[in-house]
Amino acid sequence: MGRFRTRTVFSILFLILLTSSSYLLFLFQISNDILKAEDVDKLRNIIMLSGLVITCLAIIAALFISSFLSRGITRPLSRIVEATKAVSKRNFDQHIKIRSCAEIEELAFNFNHMLKRLKSFRQEANRRSLNLGKIVRERTKELSYIYKIGREASSTLELNEVLDTIVKCTTEVLNLKICTVLLVEETAAERLRVLGARGINFKRIEKEAITRGQGISGWAWKNKEALLIKDIGQDSRFIGRKKERYYAGSLICVPLEAKGKIIGVINGNNKTNGESFKQGDLLLLREIAAESAIAIENALLYKNLKEIYVHTISALASALEAKDRYMRSHSENVTTCAVAIAEELGLSASQIEVIQQACQLHDLGKIGIHDYILNKKGRLSPEEWDEVKLHSLRGAQILQPIGFLGEVAELVKQHHERFDGKGYPHSLAGRDIRLGARIMSVADAFDAMVSERPYRKALSLSQATAELKANSGTQFDPDMVNVFLKVLQTRPDLAKKRELKKEG
Repeated sequence: MGRFRTRTVFSILFLILLTSSSYLLFLFQISNDILKAEDVDKLRNIIMLSGLVITCLAIIAALFISSFLSRGITRPLSRIVEATKAVSKRNFDQHIKIRSCAEIEELAFNFNHMLKRLKSFRQEANRRSLNLGKIVRERTKELSYIYKIGREASSTLELNEVLDTIVKCTTEVLNLKICTVLLVEETAAERLRVLGARGINFKRIEKEAITRGQGISGWAWKNKEALLIKDIGQDSRFIGRKKERYYAGSLICVPLEAKGKIIGVINGNNKTNGESFKQGDLLLLREIAAESAIAIENALLYKNLKEIYVHTISALASALEAKDRYMRSHSENVTTCAVAIAEELGLSASQIEVIQQACQLHDLGKIGIHDYILNKKGRLSPEEWDEVKLHSLRGAQILQPIGFLGEVAELVKQHHERFDGKGYPHSLAGRDIRLGARIMSVADAFDAMVSERPYRKALSLSQATAELKANSGTQFDPDMVNVFLKVLQTRPDLAKKRELKKEG
């Protein structure tokens, strides 16, 4: 349309110029033939004047038409320039509508098309930027959790605390319903046992043992491979498995590897939001497993070191009991009674372990007492009794340099303190005496009463319990006495053992 209009204007202009020129030429040609000589100059003036007028009119028309055409070109171009400036300022909401010659309309069309694509590219870039930001935030969050797991798990060397931290943090970061950690027992028949769990009753699964290749965890252990299972019930590798039936639905499983050796397996079972596990979840669990394996390995080494120390010191205590027939099995019996009281009180596994170790080592300080005093059949002199009373303090001094036995040393030191404050070595009273020491005091006194000594015969079970009641609130914590008497009723094996011991 614009091109046709331009051609029409130029055609009209050309016709005007051609007509005026032809008219002037025609007049000059015929003027000498048809007019008188005396009128030639006059006629020529008229003709020249009319030709000049026509020429001026043609020029004016040409200028008008040129101006019209120029505005039809420059205006659209200026609008395109303005739109270009707006785009340079990141304003992509531009759209040019131009009715002009075809070339300029095509230019405007291409400009709008280019602008539309630029706007689309910008929107896509913004979307990708948002997605990238989301990915970066999620990854940063995941890395922070991994760092947290590594930091918190490495902040302690107690295996139970390490495992509890691992399952807790893994459950949070992966939004798991169930998380378990199984460790390899280093015995003749290697087996996996659940030692850390979240989202499931631990007592329900703690006694289950899984051999190499058995079930899901056993398969991962044997093959040293991670697993991502969409639906356990549909996986042919694990249909009909006898162990680990508490796992259902989707599961991810990663072996725990330390120094090239598989020390256990960590499992995540089902997400709380119902979504299926993805490869990203498995990769994240791999990273968690790598951090966890280091912390677990350190805790296991520490545990083994503790056991070596305890066994070494226990051997010293056993050597003491071996030279005194009246002391044989005393530490074992005290340990049995004290642990029974602690379990009845509902103490944690770590607290019970400390009490157990303290009972095994509570008479360690007697190794520095002369044999004639320990085996004396008569009453001890004040000096000899002062020597005996030092054994709890000496035992604590032997254990104190061993850092992880610090709490054990305190219980050993306090197990002869009395509830009324008349005990030794520091005359502590009531709740100032540690709970473990108050438990040990009852257990130690009870076994001593039902056992023979060089200076007396063993008391009967009824006599011993009567003594406990009589000294409740003075020598013993009354709450601990009541709990122990309750244990004796619910644990007939303890009472029977004492009767058999007396009869023997």
